[in-house]
Amino acid sequence: VTFSLAEGRDVILKLVSLGQVTEDGTRVVTFEVNGERWFMPVTDQSQEVAGARREKATEPGDVGSPMPGVVVGLKVEVGDEVKEGEPVATLSAMKMETNIPATSNGKVTNIMVSIGDKLEGDDLIMKIE
Repeated sequence: VTFSLAEGRDVILKLVSLGQVTEDGTRVVTFEVNGERWFMPVTDQSQEVAGARREKATEPGDVGSPMPGVVVGLKVEVGDEVKEGEPVATLSAMKMETNIPATSNGKVTNIMVSIGDKLEGDDLIMKIE
């Protein structure tokens, strides 16, 4: 494909190859721009991936899953004020329920899970600011 960015500034874009979809749902797209080869990893949303990857709790105020399990309860909603240590969610793991505490004082700004979601350790449950 040839297109013009500005007068006298033509670009020749050529698709070279599409790599195989990996288990995390990405593939490498190889293309040439004016003869220079580029390799770009992209998420292929047309392919169904076996397991979704969740964001990990890394920032202060992030509430993460302490272990793998299933969300069986959410005790707060977006906009609620919470105190550090207050239970905000319940996780079921190995037939035991565990209350997940707020990591800081503040307002719940985002909840990333729903009841029934399967989580791995450190998966982000919610954000508190």
